Amino acid sequence: MKTTRIDWAECHLPLPRPIVLGPVRITTRNCVALRIHTDKGIVGEALGYTRGTPLFATLKEVAPSFLGISPHSRKSIIETFLRGLVNGRPSFVRAVSLIDIALTDIAAKSAQLPLFRMLGGDRHRVPLMSVVGYYLTERDNESVRDEIKRRVDEGYTRIKMMIRGNNIAADESLIEMVAPLAPGMIGADAHWAWQTLPEALATCRRIDGFGLRFIEDPFGPSRNGLLARLQSSLSTPLAAGEDMPDIDSLVQLANVVGALRVDATTCGGVSAAVSAIVAGGLRGCEILPHVHTEIHTQLAGAFSEISCAEITPPDVGADPLHMIQKHHLHIEDGFACLSEEPGAGLTLDWEAVERHAFDVGSAEFSI
Repeated sequence: MKTTRIDWAECHLPLPRPIVLGPVRITTRNCVALRIHTDKGIVGEALGYTRGTPLFATLKEVAPSFLGISPHSRKSIIETFLRGLVNGRPSFVRAVSLIDIALTDIAAKSAQLPLFRMLGGDRHRVPLMSVVGYYLTERDNESVRDEIKRRVDEGYTRIKMMIRGNNIAADESLIEMVAPLAPGMIGADAHWAWQTLPEALATCRRIDGFGLRFIEDPFGPSRNGLLARLQSSLSTPLAAGEDMPDIDSLVQLANVVGALRVDATTCGGVSAAVSAIVAGGLRGCEILPHVHTEIHTQLAGAFSEISCAEITPPDVGADPLHMIQKHHLHIEDGFACLSEEPGAGLTLDWEAVERHAFDVGSAEFSI
């Protein structure tokens, strides 16, 4: 079996209103959808956020290198490809991640197995962590409290809540109000709100005694020194990792934080994510994959190191990737119920992809 064609499209998906995450303001959810065709008629698919990177343009450069190859040799082919990019490697890993996921999807479909079974797993019900508190700058604490109550009533055993990061009193008041609703279940996401250790400590010390499960992303990516110093001053575990560009950086981060945020769409694909999950688990980290629930519930079905997968419920409107998907996870009492459908869990609606496309590209194998 050989790859014959690769299609990709950058989609700008509408939001009900802009999202403010720390210093970042998001007006549309920009993502890249990718599919790889084979000479056996099997198609592999992947989906990832651009996150401010030139992902579409990078795929235009990368994709031709993965035509005419066997999906079953994906790991060695990708490693060889990245070895030739010593200086520019980090800028290509995100694109290669999507290619690896699509090739893995093909391999699982060829084996007639869901990915979690192909990886040797047997966990059909995966706990989910519901994200709450979007549009926080426009809301009062009571509305966030009510949202958390609703998610707990729906069966979610883990909640991740946005905090402002630039208003110490408001963050402390919110956490003090909601923490008793779900003791030990609520984590707080600061979304890179702080630049210096004193800035982070000003808020984190005020909320350190409320029994939070974690405080996520106090600083921007790769600020391991600051993370280590902050963690040493707190009893609450820190969480980070979603934007780490490879396995090495994730493993280094696992020595610093209590919760490792692995994302297969950014760190090198399924193969890299598996390595990071195992390494992080051996270092005592709680493994919390970052969004992209379809692929990460498959990994959670195979690896007990993953305590839960993350989801932003569709009714929130802040993660509209479902708009370009055909099928959606079956969720019951706060758990994702994995099916026996072969593949890596994602089914794109390519007509919807094209309707929302900002730009499209393709590369085809020529003999």
